[in-house]
Amino acid sequence: MSTKLTRKSPTASYDLVASHSLALTQSCEDFRARMVNWLLLQLEDDGFQNLTPSQLSFLGSLDCGVNYAAQLARVLGISRQAVHKTVRELERAGWLTTRPDEQLGNQRVIVFTDEGERMMSQARLHFLKLDSQLIKIYGKKTLDELQKVLQFDPLST
Repeated sequence: MSTKLTRKSPTASYDLVASHSLALTQSCEDFRARMVNWLLLQLEDDGFQNLTPSQLSFLGSLDCGVNYAAQLARVLGISRQAVHKTVRELERAGWLTTRPDEQLGNQRVIVFTDEGERMMSQARLHFLKLDSQLIKIYGKKTLDELQKVLQFDPLST
């Protein structure tokens, strides 16, 4: 028996029930992709050309101060080689730079250039404008509640 919330898998006939958590997860991924693409267009209008979605996501994961390749690799779930490759691309674009660590001379730190900081500042201003639109449509209370839902950690319950 099938309802509009349940359907049978095509091969093994297992029930595939609908799930709010699954739908929310998929919606979050779609929302994130739309926001990244929207932000890329805004930044392109600001003169930040040829930035890719993966580069923007990488830049968004950096702290404003000093960053280390090993720490970024752990946080992003990618190899240190992938971090170094992306950093080199972003250095060529003029948004990041590396320099020797003042305490650990054998390690390099990753930092934003002035132009990179300007770009990230512009990105935050664009998100602030988007906040105004979202608040006008949904209200601040709804957005606050949604943020609480998205902070839920099923491993901590």
